[in-house]
Amino acid sequence: MIQVPAAGARSVLIVDADLLCSRALARDFKSIGYDATVATTPEEAIGALDAMTPTFILLDLHMNQNAGLELLKRWGKATPKLSVILISSHASLALAIEAMREGALGFCAKPVTADVVLREFDQRTASAPPSLPSKHRLCAQTLRAEGVDRFFALSQGLMCVAGFDGYFKMLNRSWQDTLGYSLDELCARPYLELVHPEDRVKARDEAVLICEGEPIFYFRNRYRCKSGAYKWLAWTAAPSPAHQLIYASATDITAAVALEERLSATASRLRSVAVRREEALDTSSETNEHLLQLARFKEEMTNLIVHDLKNPLTVVLANYEYVMSEIAASPECVEALTDSQTAARRMLRLLANLLDVGRLEEDRLLVNGVATDLTQLFGDILGQRKVIGRGRQLTMNAELLSDATIEVDRDLLTRTAENILDNALRYTPAGGRIEVELRDAGDDIEVRIGNSGLSVPLAERVAIFDKHHQISPHADHTSLGLGLYFCRLATEAQGGRIWVEESPSLPTIFAIRLPRSRTPRGPAASASSEGE
Repeated sequence: MIQVPAAGARSVLIVDADLLCSRALARDFKSIGYDATVATTPEEAIGALDAMTPTFILLDLHMNQNAGLELLKRWGKATPKLSVILISSHASLALAIEAMREGALGFCAKPVTADVVLREFDQRTASAPPSLPSKHRLCAQTLRAEGVDRFFALSQGLMCVAGFDGYFKMLNRSWQDTLGYSLDELCARPYLELVHPEDRVKARDEAVLICEGEPIFYFRNRYRCKSGAYKWLAWTAAPSPAHQLIYASATDITAAVALEERLSATASRLRSVAVRREEALDTSSETNEHLLQLARFKEEMTNLIVHDLKNPLTVVLANYEYVMSEIAASPECVEALTDSQTAARRMLRLLANLLDVGRLEEDRLLVNGVATDLTQLFGDILGQRKVIGRGRQLTMNAELLSDATIEVDRDLLTRTAENILDNALRYTPAGGRIEVELRDAGDDIEVRIGNSGLSVPLAERVAIFDKHHQISPHADHTSLGLGLYFCRLATEAQGGRIWVEESPSLPTIFAIRLPRSRTPRGPAASASSEGE
């Protein structure tokens, strides 16, 4: 016979056909001051509920061939304010979601204790305002039987499960951190309400395609934050039509989109400068010298920004989209990501060179000499370029020293080495080789970076480091931008020198000699020893 608790007491109704499990759970609740009533059949559960008003009900979702779900539906219609927490040892995702739609408050996977149930009950009743419906929200425990909760918890990206009904079902913590809403707030409204009005039609079309069974590997739209601002999200999504679910991941690309817009604005300004220059040339010959200076500036900036930044940025964006289309970490995906990282590093280096060249020319750049192991430094630089080298079938060898510690500005030397190595990667033919050697030169260390590409003409080997020098086009080399000029200034600022030579096996070798203890030498001193 069912024992009905006293009125006003904290009580729980446990509805579970497993008598041993339900009695053990009842004892657990009683030990912490709850009145616990056990019902093992739907009829007992209905009778017990007629005689009591429990604080909440624990309902086994799978009792007697889904009779638990039928009870949930009945109670949802007759007594919608009941707090029902589901328990099950093998709930499927689709069945759990259906139960949540019918009004279940939460879900706990068996085996379960009173403490776990009370934490779930407290979290579900305290985390969202009463005005927010909770029937769409799935907590991590809902998917524990399938292991999805661990995947969600570990991922730093924006992970979600959405229903074909247009609501989020499960979200990881990153959503709250990114958009500012609580997870319950996000799950309480159709997700299209958060999409920017200008992106809503496209987002709806993408959702229709996904619901029809077509995976979407890349699309992007803007989502509204709680602050009222919008963030750009890039999506990958795949449907599960049998379960009426969409599995998706998103990445915050707001910074990347802002970079695109800034670069576009920069290009527009450059075009505007060019137009104004042409107009000025047509209207006044008296400003010819000034306009020629503007033309040189425009040409230098155009070559540097458009040529040196457009191509790396295109690689970054193209490979970014490719990586987003891959869920598994395939070798191709790793290679694409490596290419993107290399291009991004090159872009940042070019910008840094542009800023530092003027400071080096005017001796305003602070050279920060610190003890640096060149063996480790060049090992790291070569390691970052191994994937590119393999892709072009290049052999990359290094002959380093056991003691190669010198006092040097690590950032300036790194950018100098990367400029030269990236030139070597561009001009070495497929199947060729690149050699890096460190030589002990007494009080100095000599760095030699050679490649099997075409040699630099003898007459050009000093002028190649000048600011605006361009090698003769007949040599099949070009020198645009400020790369080698920066290398010369950076090396001289640290008391070293740089030159070009060749050997019988390597037509082009860039050599850099640096003192072990930094004693800065000016350009004049370096030029006097250039031909040694």
